[in-house]
Amino acid sequence: MAPQGIPLIDISPYLNSDSSAEIKAKVIDQVKSACSTYGFLQITGHGVPADTQRNMLDCCKTLFDLPQAQKDALSLKNNQARRGYERIGFYIGREIPPESAGFLRGPNQWPDLPDQAFHAPVTDYYEHMLRLTHHLLEMLVLALGYETENLTTLTAEPVMNLKLLHYPPHSSKDTRQFGAGAHTDFGTLTVLLQQPGKHGLEVYHAADDEWLSVPAVEDVFVVNMGDLIQKWTGGEYSSTRHRVINAADGDRYSVPCFYQGDLRATNPFKPGEVDGETVEMHIRRKFDQSYGLNGK
Repeated sequence: MAPQGIPLIDISPYLNSDSSAEIKAKVIDQVKSACSTYGFLQITGHGVPADTQRNMLDCCKTLFDLPQAQKDALSLKNNQARRGYERIGFYIGREIPPESAGFLRGPNQWPDLPDQAFHAPVTDYYEHMLRLTHHLLEMLVLALGYETENLTTLTAEPVMNLKLLHYPPHSSKDTRQFGAGAHTDFGTLTVLLQQPGKHGLEVYHAADDEWLSVPAVEDVFVVNMGDLIQKWTGGEYSSTRHRVINAADGDRYSVPCFYQGDLRATNPFKPGEVDGETVEMHIRRKFDQSYGLNGK
């Protein structure tokens, strides 16, 4: 157990093909307990190289250091798939040609930067996140007694977006000043990369009616369940409120990875429910409730 309360789990035994079924089962049980109790976990042994993580955070600084006019020209309002710049964030997803674009699917908007300064490291990080989220989904399904084959549709052509975040320096030292107010995430899974030493994430633990701090530690990812997976599992896994407090000095960068899944997929925890709500139906409804956008 991590000192702050959110479990810290080494998932490398699950990823190791030489591990016994018994050893893998222990990791799966730890993940299940964390997701049921907190809706959050911290993971090490995830297989994402440290250099890949550092390069991704460097890309955040490179992007947000661009002149404001260049960032504004990449506004996500210009993009059907909602890729691009808004205020403190920049969205990037799976590259889909314009002729195949649709809801949350389409081409990215890339800043005018050398390939190795942005596009290449971001793409490399994206591919690592895709593999990691699929491994996490496997563990979540196995933990509830289902087969990984249930994930076939969900993982076929998944919608997964990175959001590059920049929290500018703040003048107030009041810990009540939020970088992001309390909320839950719409979709299936979120995997968060935090700038080491730039703390601020807090998770609400209802059982003790308290906010738990989640430190920003190098090579540790924070994983949380979204509203969709809570619904799919009937509350077995919790989508938990969390927030960001402006606690760090100077600029703060982080990169949440939002995994929704294939928009056509229905509940993988109820494989016989072929006529159930799809991922797309859920996300469109959440967009409409929160933004009045009806998914547009």
